[in-house]
Amino acid sequence: MKKNLKQLGLMTAIAVLPFSSFSAQKATFDAKVKVKNAFQLVKNNDLDFGTIRAVADNTGTDTASLTIPADTTQTPTVASTNVNNAEIAIISAGSPAQFQISGVVPFATLSITDPVETDVSLAAGSGSGAAGFKLGSFTYYIETGASNSTPVVGKQIQVNENGEAVFNIGATLSTTTGNSANYLDGDYIGTFTLEVSY
Repeated sequence: MKKNLKQLGLMTAIAVLPFSSFSAQKATFDAKVKVKNAFQLVKNNDLDFGTIRAVADNTGTDTASLTIPADTTQTPTVASTNVNNAEIAIISAGSPAQFQISGVVPFATLSITDPVETDVSLAAGSGSGAAGFKLGSFTYYIETGASNSTPVVGKQIQVNENGEAVFNIGATLSTTTGNSANYLDGDYIGTFTLEVSY
């Protein structure tokens, strides 16, 4: 019995002794991250003011304007400070511009910067000396995004869970004053730059 107790005591002592030798392996690894601040902004449609009759006030300061709403459920409107001197009348209605955003962080908010260009002029080869138009008062409307069918507030758009949004741009086209000539038949065009950023 004493022999068994001694053996048990020895085994217990061996069990609690720390192991002085062990096996270890080392391996290296990389830490990676890919930065993608770029996203896609694609034009679906240009801003179209349709077909109009336009008369400019060549000697005074009266102006006429045509507004294309960003919301396609609203109707284009015309106004004039004096319709006897300056007039825009709609022959066929136009439509807002439309853009599509993709490749953005889900539910991120992006900011819109208005175009700074203003001139809409008779296209090259259509004649010369015609009066021009000014473009301004840009408005924006979200078709699809984090919220659908809503006006843009504070020039900010929130994309949906897929990092996508579709929005429209409306604006006001105005006649100019002090022109040496009136409007000629033909296509009037202005090229504008829209900026959308994180």
